[in-house]
Amino acid sequence: MLGFGKRGRADKSPRVSAKLCTQRFNGKYPHVGLYDCRQHKVWVAKPLNGQAIRLAHAALITGADNATSTVWKDRFLCFWFYTPRTGQGYIHGYPIDWDEAHLLVRIDPHWDYDRQRMIPAELQDQIDENLERQMRHGDRIWHFFGDCNLKYPANLHFIGQRAADSQFYVKRREPSANK
Repeated sequence: MLGFGKRGRADKSPRVSAKLCTQRFNGKYPHVGLYDCRQHKVWVAKPLNGQAIRLAHAALITGADNATSTVWKDRFLCFWFYTPRTGQGYIHGYPIDWDEAHLLVRIDPHWDYDRQRMIPAELQDQIDENLERQMRHGDRIWHFFGDCNLKYPANLHFIGQRAADSQFYVKRREPSANK
């Protein structure tokens, strides 16, 4: 009656779980996260007993059952943040120096996160514009981590479905640049 309590059934839009996510980061743990392309907000998974990197991105979205939260995830740009020495191996066959921090932002040339639609492969100019928008979103995520005053070097990577769709070591930040 006064607007308190649960959201009404008419509001079926996806939202990020405040129970599982925060908009702050202390630089101490690896995690997954979401970038809300509509609201331009970065959401970081909370530590949750050190398992924040193992959470599924769709699990961070509330207001739906499992079937629709996976679809709603496509409104959010997904990312992974590895603190130094928390990752291992190659990414799409590309060697990574895991002694440093790495921000991996997922990109998809054919999915428009802003307009919520697929872009056909023959529309190359629209695909190029879409990738530019996704990289601007990724840059906002990068700046979020820059504002966290990380005490270690960090690198930004854009990760597509294949190595050919990815860009490695796009940007680098030294600890002294964070002060």
